[in-house]
Amino acid sequence: MQIDRRKKIIIIAIAILVILGVLFLIWRLSDRSQPMAPVEEEQPIFEAPSVPFEFDPSLPPAQTNTEFAVSELAKNFAERFGSWSSDNPGANLRELLPLSSSVMVNYLNNLEINYQSEEFFGISTKSLSSSIASLGPSQARVLVKTQRIKKQGAQPEEVFYQDIEISLVNSGDSWLVSAANWK
Repeated sequence: MQIDRRKKIIIIAIAILVILGVLFLIWRLSDRSQPMAPVEEEQPIFEAPSVPFEFDPSLPPAQTNTEFAVSELAKNFAERFGSWSSDNPGANLRELLPLSSSVMVNYLNNLEINYQSEEFFGISTKSLSSSIASLGPSQARVLVKTQRIKKQGAQPEEVFYQDIEISLVNSGDSWLVSAANWK
């Protein structure tokens, strides 16, 4: 009895596999026999302009190394100068010391801010853009547009936009911030 029962199970399993194989073949053949509908091409979401990417030495660079250095320093300084919290009092000001002229270092060291608060208070600043107001061999002025987010305790965040004018001086081989004024 045992052998007959095993044979029946094996025969049934083989029959099921054969039937599945035949159904698969029929499905594959019927899929190919139907004419395919034309595929509509999707329009690209963004199409890059066909601009030749060739170097033209007669054109001035978009931004000189000096312009780039002053803009980046001003944006970096604005973000750090404008971001602080009651959890880490004065940390932002200490980070600014290596980027500052002696006049600005003196100002930062003598800046008195009351960080005492019963609840968390902080402002986060993000530089959005910068424009050079003036640039000379020894001095520069950059206007930085910022987005600031003020958070106090359980109150909802307050988002506001504020400009800051950063004055810089050339100190030999690098630029340093000499003043920062919120507008």
